[in-house]
Amino acid sequence: MCYSTTYRKIANTIWIPYVMCGFLMLYITYSPINHIFQLKKIKSDNITVEQNTTQTKYPIEDVMGILSANGKQRFRDTQRKTWIKAMLRMQHILPFKITYKFLLDEPSSESIAENALNHDIVYLNVTNHGRAVKFGEKMYIWWKYVHTVYPDALLGGRIDDDAFLCVPQVFYRLDSIKSSNLYYGWRHGKSKQINRHNRVDEMFLFLGRDLMSSISKRHYCGLAKCKNKEDLIDLDFGDTSLAEWLSIYSDKVVFISDNNRIVHFGEISNAINKKYLKPGFCRKGLVFHKSTYVMMELLQLYNDFAFMENSQVVEQPIKSDVSERTIK
Repeated sequence: MCYSTTYRKIANTIWIPYVMCGFLMLYITYSPINHIFQLKKIKSDNITVEQNTTQTKYPIEDVMGILSANGKQRFRDTQRKTWIKAMLRMQHILPFKITYKFLLDEPSSESIAENALNHDIVYLNVTNHGRAVKFGEKMYIWWKYVHTVYPDALLGGRIDDDAFLCVPQVFYRLDSIKSSNLYYGWRHGKSKQINRHNRVDEMFLFLGRDLMSSISKRHYCGLAKCKNKEDLIDLDFGDTSLAEWLSIYSDKVVFISDNNRIVHFGEISNAINKKYLKPGFCRKGLVFHKSTYVMMELLQLYNDFAFMENSQVVEQPIKSDVSERTIK
C-alpha cells in the first residue's frame, strides 16, 4: 500500500520536466530575443543618435575608391590609421557594407610590398600619368570596375587621399540620401543643369548604381571632343569630365550637395586651420579637404574623444576585403 502511494506520486510528477522543457522551446523559438535586432545609442557631444538596425543577409554595398599615387604612401597610411580604421572598427553598426580601395596608376616595387601587407590597392593601368592629365580616364575605369566587380553596390565613391572623413557621421548622411541615381558631394555652380561648370568636385564624390551602370556601358574616346555625341569626352579633370557625361541624364539625376558640411579648400592656411580645426568639427562637418598628415590625425583624435569614447560602440576586430585586383 505504501509502495503503491509512492509510485503514484512519482508518476504524477515525472511529466513536469518534459512540460517545462516544451514551454522553454516555444519561448526560445518565438521570443523577440531570438530576432537579430540591434538598438544602438550613439552620443556625440549633446547629440544622441539612435540606430535601429536589423541585420540582413544582403546589406547595402558602398564601394569607395581613394585616388592616390606612387610616392604618397604616408597619406595612405595616415588614412588607414585614422578614419579608415574607425570605419572598419564600426562596420557592425554602419548602414552599409563598405569596401575601400586605393587607386594607383600602375604598380611599383614599393606599392606592391605595401599591398602585400594591406591588400587594399587597385592598379588602374591607365595610359596617361601626371597631375590633371586624363583624369577622366581614371574616373571612367573606376566606375566600370565598380559596376563589373561589385554589381550589387548601391553607391560608389571617388575620394582624394588628402580628404578626412568623419566616421560614422558621413555614412549616416549617405544613408539618408541614398539613391541609385545619386550624384553627391561638394558642388561648383548653382544651376540645376549638370555640366562642367555645375558639378560635384572629385575630391569627395558619390554616384548611384544606375548612373555608374550607364557610364560604364558607354565608349570612352579620350578626347576633349568626340565624333559620337554618346561617347565620353575627357577634359583632363575627372569631375568636369564626369559632369559632361552626366549632363544627358540631368532629368533623372538626384543632385545633392553639402557645401555647408564639407570643407573644401585648394590651399591650406592658418586662417582655415583656426576656423575649422576644432574639437567639434565632426559634430556638424562631414569631410575636410585638404588635410595634412597631422590634420587628419588631429581631426580623428577630436572625433574619437567626442564620439567613440562616449558611445556604447563595442570595438570589433578589423576586417577588410583582402581581394587584390588589377584592372586590365
